[in-house]
Amino acid sequence: MSRPSSPPTVLRNPHPVSPSASGAIDILILGAGWTSTFLLPLLKTRNLTFAATTRTGHAIPGHLPSTIPFTFLPDSNDLEPYRHLPAARYILITFPLKGQGQSTRLAESYSRVHTEHQDVRRWIQLGSTGIWKGDGWHDRHSPVDLENPRALAEEELLALLGKQA
Repeated sequence: MSRPSSPPTVLRNPHPVSPSASGAIDILILGAGWTSTFLLPLLKTRNLTFAATTRTGHAIPGHLPSTIPFTFLPDSNDLEPYRHLPAARYILITFPLKGQGQSTRLAESYSRVHTEHQDVRRWIQLGSTGIWKGDGWHDRHSPVDLENPRALAEEELLALLGKQA
């Protein structure tokens, strides 16, 4: 299957924006849930180009008239859902990835469809404070509980991206 020749209608920001000179939007938000309530206004004030996904493609009142329908299926090899997503410089994953394989499946599926801009693409995964071992203050150097499925997915994404650097 070939990609459509015209860009998908993904920049559904009510304020006119267009991709950067490279042809990619600045930020793709995978899972525009609660986080989008404060993130979308910030992106607008910074004049960043963006698109957002939800499972249903519903509007985000006051911010977006619609979103891109997208559901991550961790056991699926189907690349078609990724063809509807725009090329982006930053991909923000806001839904929880769990266990081994999900981070790799998501990043590699997206990258197989969007081969352009891979040298400048950055991935951001919102994590969980529940992955840290012990009580008290934690930072990026603190040990994580590698029996926690979300910790496994976060470590997997970091290892995968380390190979790309």
